[in-house]
Amino acid sequence: MAVPLEIRQVPRPKNTIVKLTGKSWAVIQRIGCEYKNGKNYPKNGPVIGHIINGEYVPKKEISIELRPKNYGDYMLAKNLSNDILKDLMHVYGVEAFRIFAIAIMKTLNPDANDSLIEKYYEESFLSVDFPNMKLSKSTVSNFIYKLGCDTNKIIEFIRKRVEKTNANDLVAIDGMLKNYNSRITSFGSLSYKSRIKNTKNISIVTAFNITTKDIICSLPYRGNCVDFSSFPDFLEKTNIKTGVIIVDKGVSNGKNIPDQVGYIFPIKRSLSILHKLNIYDMEEKFSNKDNTIFYKKLKHENKFYYAFRDNNRFSKEHSDYLKSKKYTIENYKKLKDKFGTIVYISNQDLEPIDIYKMYKQRWEIELVNKFYQDNLNLKEVNKKSDISIYGAEFIKMLSTIIGYRIKNKFKERGILNEKTFSEALKVFNSYKKYKINIMGGSWIVGKISKKDEEMILSCLI
Repeated sequence: MAVPLEIRQVPRPKNTIVKLTGKSWAVIQRIGCEYKNGKNYPKNGPVIGHIINGEYVPKKEISIELRPKNYGDYMLAKNLSNDILKDLMHVYGVEAFRIFAIAIMKTLNPDANDSLIEKYYEESFLSVDFPNMKLSKSTVSNFIYKLGCDTNKIIEFIRKRVEKTNANDLVAIDGMLKNYNSRITSFGSLSYKSRIKNTKNISIVTAFNITTKDIICSLPYRGNCVDFSSFPDFLEKTNIKTGVIIVDKGVSNGKNIPDQVGYIFPIKRSLSILHKLNIYDMEEKFSNKDNTIFYKKLKHENKFYYAFRDNNRFSKEHSDYLKSKKYTIENYKKLKDKFGTIVYISNQDLEPIDIYKMYKQRWEIELVNKFYQDNLNLKEVNKKSDISIYGAEFIKMLSTIIGYRIKNKFKERGILNEKTFSEALKVFNSYKKYKINIMGGSWIVGKISKKDEEMILSCLI
C-alpha cells in the first residue's frame, strides 16, 4: 500500500521509512544495505516511532493503558439513539445524560442491575464521552426513584415521541405480563394466566410503529388490569391521536379511541350482531401464497366489519371438531360457518385485502415483547415501591427502544442471518479503544479480525 503524501511529509529522523503496520504508521530505521545478486538492497532496522495525529512520536515516549474501553457496542447504540438523548435533554435538562447512560448500559449488558451499572460505565467508552458520572448502586437506585416521583416528565417525554407518529403510520398496541411478587406495591396482582402458576404479574402496555419498525413508548399497569381497561388509559396518557391502531383485543368496540385515530381489532365470532349481519356468508376471495381467503365487508352503524375465512385453517378446525368428544350435531350446525374465520371491526373504509395484510403485520409487536424478555432480560421486576417501578420501567422503555433499533440494524445488514443478537453484540463489544499517553492522550482502536471489523464498520458508517 502506497504511503499517503500527508504521512510522508510529516518531519521524522533521517534514514527512515514509513510503513503501515496493523492500523498505525510505523517509522522504521534504515540500517544499511544488503548485497544480493549483484545489487544493493536497503536493509530495514527496528521500529523507532510512529506517525500519530500528524506528528512523529518516538517509540520510547509511547505508553498504552492496559485497560481498554468498550467502543464498538457503545458507538452503535449512541449513533442509533441521538434523537432520544435530544428529547431527554428537552424534558430533563442535564439529568438526561445520566438517564441516557443507564439506559445504554442496560441495553448492552442484560445483567446490569443497579449495582453493576457503574462497573459497565467505567468499562465503556461512554465514560470518556460523559466523564465523572456518579453511578454507584445507591446513586442509581435513588435516581430511579426520583424519576418515578415525577411521572409528568415521563408522560411529557412519551408524548414528544408520539408527536413524531405520522397520520398514515400503523401503530400496534399490546400488553405483556412480567413476574412481580412483591407484597408492598399495588402493581403486583394475579392475572388470569398467573393464577395457574401462582405468581403475581405487572402488565407492560407497549405502542409499536409497524411502519417505521420503531418502538414508540410503554407504560406499566397492574397485572390484573386487562387490556380493555388499560388500553383506554394508555391512549389518554400517551395522547396517541394519529395513525391506525392495531390491537389484539379489548378496545370495547372502539368507544374509547379518539375519532381521528383509526383502529382495527378482532371481535368474538359468537357476537349476535355478526349473525344479524350474515357476515359468515362469504363469496368473494383472494389468494394468499398457497392458500385461499374468502372475505366479506359490511358497514353497520358507522363501523366497518371485515370477515375472513382461511381455507387451510377451515379444513383443520373442521376436521378437529369432527374428531372431538364435544361434537354434537346441534353444535356443529352452529359452528360450521365459523370454522377458519376471523372478524375485524374498524373505522377505516379500506379494501379487505389491505385490512388483512395490515393486521398480519401486527406480529411485529409480538417480536418486540419477545425481544424485551429474551434479549434484554427485562422480564423480572425487582423494585419495591410503585414510584421506583415507574422510574425503572421508564429506563427499560428507553433500553428496549435502543436495543430494538440495534436489532433492526443487524437485520438490515444481514448479520442476523449468521449470528444471534447476543453473538453479534459480543463482536461489537470486542471492538475496543486503548489510550496512548502522549500529547494529552490519544485513543487508538485495538486489533480485531478483518471480517469482524467489516461487519462493525458496516453498522457504524
